[in-house]
Amino acid sequence: MGFTTTEREKLGVLVNNISIYATQLVMRGGSEILMRSLTNLAKLRKEQEDLLKRLDELAREQNEESPLRVIEDLRTVPVDLAQMLTLVRRCLLASAFLGHLLAQPIHPQEEAAQVLTRERQLH
Repeated sequence: MGFTTTEREKLGVLVNNISIYATQLVMRGGSEILMRSLTNLAKLRKEQEDLLKRLDELAREQNEESPLRVIEDLRTVPVDLAQMLTLVRRCLLASAFLGHLLAQPIHPQEEAAQVLTRERQLH
């Protein structure tokens, strides 16, 4: 599954904010940073719903942690250490999945060939 440059930027935003949230949970850090990451993720969920659904589908196909499901579950504040560690683990797994997607090479020749193929199919 290929991603546009803009989508790749959004993947980076997801990795960043999911990781920050998990870090703040572990460090029992300031609620301001934690809340900012939650706000950013909520905004991204609203504005990039199609991308998150694609990622969810891809994660399910590959038995990976879905960033969309993690974001949905961040609304519930963990009440004990076990819940906190489970949520941190899920954040780490989702971030690793997204990082893997970001690490995939971008081949301009392949993208150009795909565009040409699509153009021919439309005509």
